Amino acid sequence: MPDTFRFSVSRVKDGDTVVVEGKNGDTITIRVWGIDAPESSQPYGPAATDVARQIVGSGTVTVEVMDEGPYGRIIGRVQKGDTDLAASLALSGCAWHSRRYSTSQQIREAEQKARQEARGLWAQENPVPPWQHRKGRQPAQTGGGKHTAGTVLFIVIVVAILFLISLAGG
Repeated sequence: MPDTFRFSVSRVKDGDTVVVEGKNGDTITIRVWGIDAPESSQPYGPAATDVARQIVGSGTVTVEVMDEGPYGRIIGRVQKGDTDLAASLALSGCAWHSRRYSTSQQIREAEQKARQEARGLWAQENPVPPWQHRKGRQPAQTGGGKHTAGTVLFIVIVVAILFLISLAGG
């Protein structure tokens, strides 16, 4: 059974990181278990931070310690009252369920519902997962042959220019 603690929230660092205050005044960084939120430099990164602040930004939270991360951070399930921060972020379209670490069925289902209803980052055509963003690469575009009107117009103009150049003998 994981250990559970109550902490005062010092600040919300980003969508999936909360800094809490221990009994002796020391701060402890908690990585929210079960999700991966967009980085602050990504679309919906600031929105994820805002949602997390609205949910746990002040007062006391319960942290169920699930694991310790690679940087010595606690990975924990963060709740304020009956509200689970990870599930709330996933449901609002501000986080992916974790692909790297364990997660819950509740969080996976919340993400699926957000996707189906095009909430938050799922309103984008090709949202870039934070793990790809951190690696500095974009996913391959798999639009299934779909192009935006601007792309189609650009292609038509380029083809027309090439056609005119060929007619002019150039």
